Order: sequence, then structure tokens, then C-alpha cells
Amino acid sequence: MEKVGKWVTHTVCEIVADVVDLVVAVVSGVWDILAGIFTWNWARVWDGLVKLVGGVVGFVFDIARIVFLGDTISFIIDEVNKSRLRNYVRGLLEAKYRGEELDAIKDALSVDHGAFGLRIAARAIWTFVRSDFRMPESDIPELIRWHEDSSLRLNIKELCGYEYQEFWRRFRPEVVGDSGSVSESDIDEYISSRGARGPAFSIFCMDEGTLDTKINTASEKAHVLGLLLRWRKEQIQVTRPEHVRQRGFDQSGETALVAFLNAVIGRRRKSVDANGAKDDLCTIPTVGVFRYTDKLNGLTANLEQGSCKGLTPNDDSGLTFMDRLPDFVWRYVQVHEMGHYFGLCHVDGLNRIMYTANPEEKKSWWDGWLLPDYLYLNGGPTFVFDEATKVWDYIVANFPSSCLRTRAE
Repeated sequence: MEKVGKWVTHTVCEIVADVVDLVVAVVSGVWDILAGIFTWNWARVWDGLVKLVGGVVGFVFDIARIVFLGDTISFIIDEVNKSRLRNYVRGLLEAKYRGEELDAIKDALSVDHGAFGLRIAARAIWTFVRSDFRMPESDIPELIRWHEDSSLRLNIKELCGYEYQEFWRRFRPEVVGDSGSVSESDIDEYISSRGARGPAFSIFCMDEGTLDTKINTASEKAHVLGLLLRWRKEQIQVTRPEHVRQRGFDQSGETALVAFLNAVIGRRRKSVDANGAKDDLCTIPTVGVFRYTDKLNGLTANLEQGSCKGLTPNDDSGLTFMDRLPDFVWRYVQVHEMGHYFGLCHVDGLNRIMYTANPEEKKSWWDGWLLPDYLYLNGGPTFVFDEATKVWDYIVANFPSSCLRTRAE
């Protein structure tokens, strides 16, 4: 009866969530269309249409999955895998720990009863730059200096979202004025006067609503891995150009990420404080950034070697990610990088969260479960049981016991 009750609750919650998502998509889509027409912002009109049509189509498919029992089958599979994962983790813990320490860890993870999972703290950080920040020796704001240095490729109007290089993969920054809205003409005045005129403002790499969508997606998908994320949202100002446009796939990319995580986020280096770097694993820093130096969408620093031999250990740990449109594709970047944080590899198949389209890795978009997963069972990309076991191999091998026996709230 308990399982039946959980299924009923799950189904009702799914239907309510689908209805809410539909209403939000329709209202926000129509608003974007009307606002775009009124302001002659045809990109916003297109985004509104995509949001509206995507919301309706997604609702139809989700309800069809419920009616034709695809959601029910997916629920049963998830429940079976949760039980399998609980037993797998119990075996890992009993092989490593003994006595009171083992009992405390089992209790914190709810291995024997209750909602199983590692209740882990996660920082959802979105970075911003200020229009009035300047170095002590400079007579112009740093934002203007970056804009005028063509080698940095930091166009202010592109950072604000008024210009873009790729329509189909546009960014969604947010411009917030200190004393009201900021128009494109205000930005033009700021640039032409080299910062002497125009309102003071901040440019955020994304707005809070976009960040909320990503962290809600991460929380939902991480359940499959036995991770119960406890989020704290933060804003952090960046003041250096390499922190706005971060190094990508080139050889210095991971080194630059490690330096960023250490200097800006406060992660401790293993080479300096090995125990401190281990303790840092207990909080996942996920940092939204503006750009990379190439077409990268996210980057992760692993503290230790995981199951994926392509991800080499680094001097500290954490991840960065960026936002793009369309949302139904790029909302998974943050949780994809979190998979790397726990040592997971790239895989084949658009139905898998750990899929990559990076041509250098030559991963195929096709997987045998692609159509059943998308159209019938899950309605989108997901993690699989084998990945969950690898995540827990990494956790038990590398996380300090103090993290495992402490519930993040």
C-alpha cells in the first residue's frame, strides 16, 4: 500500500506540475510575443513563440505518458533502482567503515529506512560585472577598458544581450540599473562617453529565474544518483576579464578554472591544504559564467580520479557553466557538469544527461533507448543506474566520513 500511495502522490504531483508549467509557458510566451512586437525585438518574439509552442507540445507529451502508463513504468523502474542503489551503497559502506562511524553514516544517508540519499550542500552562484568598477590607477571603468581591447572579445552590448553572434545559441544576460531600467540607448551613451555618462548598472550572466530553472532540473535529475541537493543561491562580482570570458578547451582551461575556483569562490588547493580540499568536496560550487574562449558550455575540476579516465584530478574542485537558448536543451548543462564533479564520463545518446556533442570525442547522438526514453518513459535526458553506482564509488572512496555522516539542511 505504501508503494501505491507513493505512485498516486507522484502521479498527482506530475499532473499539477505539468499544468503549472503549461500556464507559465503560455503566459510568459504570449507576454514575450507582445512585448517583442511592441519594441520591435523580433528575437524576443521568436523566443516567445518557441516557449509557447514548446510548452503546449511538452504538456501534450507529458499527459500522454501518464495516460499510456509510460510515467507509471518509469516510476516503477526508479523505485526498483532506488532499492538496488541503497543495497549497493550499504555494501560499499560496510566494506570501508565499522562500528559507530558506520552506524552514523548509515543513519545520515537513511540507508536502512527513510528517504535514501546524500543530503549535500550546493552553491548556485551567478556572476556579474559592474559598470562603475575601476582599478585605482585607471581613469575609466574596467568594463570600458575590456570593451576597447579587441583581443579580449568582450563587447559590452553583447554582454548585455543587445547583440549576438549566433541567433540560435543566444545568451540570456540580465542588465539591472541601480535606479531603474537600462535601455540600449543608455548602454550606447555609456560606451560613447567611456563611462562618464549613463546610469550605473550591473550585468548578470543570467537572471535568477533562469538559474532557478537549472537548479530545479539538477535537483530532479540528481535524485536518480542518490543525491539530495540543498541549494544556496549567491551573487558574486567578477573584476577580471579572464573571469568573464573563461578559458575553454585549450591546455590552460583546467588550470584557469582551478585558479578561478580558488581566488573567486574560495576553494582550497590540494597542494596547499589536502584535508581542506577534501572537506570542500562536501559543498558543490556551481558557478554561472558569461562566456568561454570557445564553444564550451561548462567545465569541471575534479579533485580525485573517478571512473572516467578522461577527467584527470585537479588541485581543487568545482564547476562553471553558462546559459544559452533554447532552454529545453541548455537547462541540463549545470547538472551535466555535476555528473563530472562525481567522476562521470561522457556517453552516447541524446537521452542521457552525460551526452556531449563535442566533435573531438565523437559521441553519437543515437542510443537504443533514445525514442522510448524521450517519447514514453522519461520525457527527456536522464542518468542511469550504472552511473549512480559510479557516483557512489567516487563518493565513498574520496569524500571524508564527516561529510557522509552530516545532513546538509
